[in-house]
Amino acid sequence: MLSNESLYIHGLNLLPQFGPARLSQLARYFASFEDAYNSGASELALAGIDEKIANEFLALRKNINLQYEAEKLEAENIHLLTFKDPSFPKLLLEIPKCPPLIYYKGKMDENDELCIAVVGTRMITNYGRVVTPQIVEPLVDAGAIIVSGMAYGVDSAAHEIAVKNNRRTIAVLGGGLDEKSLYPKQHALLAQQILDTGGALISEYPIGTPNFKQNFVARNRIISGLSVATLVIECDLKSGTLITAGHALDQNRQVYAVPGPIYSPQSQGPNNLIKMGAKPVTSAGDILDDLNLKTLPEQQTTQNLFGDSKEESALLKLLAFEPIAVNELIKQSALPASAVSSALTFLEMKGKIKNLGGQQYVLAR
Repeated sequence: MLSNESLYIHGLNLLPQFGPARLSQLARYFASFEDAYNSGASELALAGIDEKIANEFLALRKNINLQYEAEKLEAENIHLLTFKDPSFPKLLLEIPKCPPLIYYKGKMDENDELCIAVVGTRMITNYGRVVTPQIVEPLVDAGAIIVSGMAYGVDSAAHEIAVKNNRRTIAVLGGGLDEKSLYPKQHALLAQQILDTGGALISEYPIGTPNFKQNFVARNRIISGLSVATLVIECDLKSGTLITAGHALDQNRQVYAVPGPIYSPQSQGPNNLIKMGAKPVTSAGDILDDLNLKTLPEQQTTQNLFGDSKEESALLKLLAFEPIAVNELIKQSALPASAVSSALTFLEMKGKIKNLGGQQYVLAR
């Protein structure tokens, strides 16, 4: 059930020009958002709202039916939180341009959760596919809530790790939360899995808002703002991931970066962040120790190097957490190609190795 106050701020938020800065202006001037919503041009001017924008809102207001708006939100199972609500995230209140209103699906009833943002490139490499679970899974096991943007690549990989472990995760989106606006469409199943495992989808944008490019830039401040720290795994030097890292620094939050191969374009971003003072991370323990959190016993990082056949044992000695191609395994093991192929199939079935695609294999943790 929506409160009157949240419904009135939603009505104001239907005008795109009433962004966080102007909604905050209204909050400072008026006793309530109900008063702001029902005010006239002269009162809006006294609150510091430009005449043109005030008139645009007054024209829009004539066509707004707040009861119908409430029904639309309810039909989509979308809830509202204002910055005045007790369950509004505490850390988010501290950031510049705090969103006075957030829309959410799922669960948002704790305001002091331990959240860690995990962000990175959409063009994730094999290195990123190996590193992401090795770092994120222990964070999830230690009780951290992963916050990301549900984009392709690193973002979705981080959410999927939380979901796989039946843990809560939060996805911050750059458009409306309604089914029609959900983006990317291909992640509709992931979005539902996030909700099914006690997580949340959140946005500062009302129903029907398209996913404009500038919205993603703005939402990045919320990803970092919800979190005590931001972890950058892979990105190039032009990636929006670096905007999230910049917001984290502006918000006086810690930034961690996973170093990568110096010749990989997708490692240039985190490598450069490390040069600029971000803390390098090679394991989840680096983050947990730095945040003074109790770490879980270290996961076993070495595998049983003895297989059930001499071929399996030979390949296990060559495999590591860095991807290696089948052709290289054949060359280094001096085994026939057919024997290597057969042994890899059995090792994968036993859960000792992972096939990354493209004939690339790594040890499984």
